[in-house]
Amino acid sequence: MTMQILLLCCLWIQLVSGFAATTTNSMNANTKIPPVLPETYRALVAEGTGSSFSEVATIRSLSIPTVGDDDILICVKYAGVNGGCETFRARGEFAFQGNAKATEDDPFHLGAEGVGIVAAVGSNVIDYNVGDAVCFVGSAFSEYSLCKATTLWKIPEATPEYVGLRISGLTACAMLEQTGRLQSGETVLITAAAGGAGHFAVQFAKFAGCKVIGTCGSKEKAKVLGSLGCDHVINYKEDDVAAELQRLAPDGLDAVLEGVGGNMLQIALDHLAPKGRLLQIGYISEYPHNPEAKAESSKNELDASDLFWNSKTVQRGEQTIYGNAWPKDYGAVASCKDRVLGLFQERKLKSLVDDKEFVGLESVTEAIQHMLSSKTIGKVVVRIQ
Repeated sequence: MTMQILLLCCLWIQLVSGFAATTTNSMNANTKIPPVLPETYRALVAEGTGSSFSEVATIRSLSIPTVGDDDILICVKYAGVNGGCETFRARGEFAFQGNAKATEDDPFHLGAEGVGIVAAVGSNVIDYNVGDAVCFVGSAFSEYSLCKATTLWKIPEATPEYVGLRISGLTACAMLEQTGRLQSGETVLITAAAGGAGHFAVQFAKFAGCKVIGTCGSKEKAKVLGSLGCDHVINYKEDDVAAELQRLAPDGLDAVLEGVGGNMLQIALDHLAPKGRLLQIGYISEYPHNPEAKAESSKNELDASDLFWNSKTVQRGEQTIYGNAWPKDYGAVASCKDRVLGLFQERKLKSLVDDKEFVGLESVTEAIQHMLSSKTIGKVVVRIQ
């Protein structure tokens, strides 16, 4: 993959972590195999592209994959939901154009990040053992996923809270601390602040000593944001966002983490400080699920889709707009991984999981629709098994 996500999407994470591949062969002799490993597993795959995830996703029974010398086979416990990433993957658009070549005999796998338990390890793997809990990226909407050992995060236990850390938490940290270079005393706007990445971003902005303004669409979300330390909350369904930003940040916003797109993107641009930075993490209001997407962006100065998928950096006077604001220096992200895991284990960083429960591969389509509904708080997670 080239540089995402998701948003919040798995695209940019996989540039740092490498691919998690899945094949459909039998186990080889160099693999440490636990006695309970099954011969087959179920997975959500697509045999072609279509207009939506629900149109193309199908559950197939596949043979347990061959575990190469440097691979680890993971028994998936929980999977994260990234509505945009899975939508564009299913449609075969942008970075996922290669999916259009999929067939019944050669489908593409669905899902991004997840947590699970190591079920088998290749002969060259020395840092992991069967039974270890791990975070991973790739084919998470499956009962088993095959990954390169070097891409995994070892974690104390396979709980749903770790799902959000793997892409959403890491992305918020990397974009704000590495690309955005937040400074103490700055005024920062986080849009979709109660979402999977947004709620982490609020916390990282506070860790940096910033005054944080968050947008959301309900009183319940506003309450959650207050508990995370957000200094000011703007409910876009009740408040005039532009007027509130003018009142709260009369000298302009020093930094913005923007994942909504549409009218919200233009409002954020209009309220940037003379030397402000806008960090784009997504543009969910313009994704294909929204029938009003074109109207949302009809008056915008910038094309959010072009900005994101081409990772453009735009100079606007002394302002800087970073499309898909994942750091260009991928080596710097290693410190973000350690920081995210460390802060969580020290109980300084909260990882919120949306309270709507989804269980099993059959529930994934509904989970994606829920994630795209704007009703979620924290990360949407599916319990796979």
